[in-house]
Amino acid sequence: MYKCFGLLLAVSLALFFGLFFGLNYPEIVRHGWPLARCRVLSAEIATRYCCETSCSTGSCQSAPGGSPQCSSVISACASNSSSCPSQSGSVCDGGYYCCQTCCQTCQSCTSSCSGNPPTCTQSCTSYTCNCYCCSSTSDLYCTLSCPICYRVDLQLLYSSRDGESHSVSYVQDFSKDVNNADSFLNRHLANSTSFCNYNPKDESQVLFDVSFTAWKWAITAIFGILPLFVALSLFAYFLLVLPCWTVRSDTGANTGPDVPPPAYEPKAE
Repeated sequence: MYKCFGLLLAVSLALFFGLFFGLNYPEIVRHGWPLARCRVLSAEIATRYCCETSCSTGSCQSAPGGSPQCSSVISACASNSSSCPSQSGSVCDGGYYCCQTCCQTCQSCTSSCSGNPPTCTQSCTSYTCNCYCCSSTSDLYCTLSCPICYRVDLQLLYSSRDGESHSVSYVQDFSKDVNNADSFLNRHLANSTSFCNYNPKDESQVLFDVSFTAWKWAITAIFGILPLFVALSLFAYFLLVLPCWTVRSDTGANTGPDVPPPAYEPKAE
């Protein structure tokens, strides 16, 4: 039982510290970055084609003969925007794809014997084995579209706590959301000034928002703090509270009620 509690506590601690240092600690560090006033020297929206593929993996359909390879179309689009397909998409060859995997069923058996004369029992468990691709296509049907993506490029100037001026570049990507890109640009127009936070260990890093992310803390609370609380509660109950209660109960059972001694009766002469 003690090994189970130790394992449960170790897993809970590992899960908590993994989530905390992976999700929350970087935000705590950024939240402590010094505050400064950033003046926008230049601001612009940069556009690019961001290609994405959608393949028929469910139906395992093959592309028509002569369809270009998806990877070659993406490379051509990156080097020459005029070769990019329209946003509605074009058919391309996604290459080899395994549509279905077939497996055999194997058994693993163990025997155990006890008693005199010994009596043996055998237990078997089934598992999948010898898997192979039993249905595939060498030319998966895919649709490639290259919509326009947006990012905002800013050139900023700020003064750190020691009074030294720093000119830094700030880039924020908005994927296909042009409305958010326009809104961000309107809040940081050229020659405007906004509060910002800079990294004291790397003064080329600047952020406009160092607030905490709610969903990251929710994940840590649900999958990190709650299991750790349950593990510590069980650990305290079974290893501290229950033994003390058992000792107290045993002491009370062995003591018994006080019985007065028998009355003295003088012997008759």
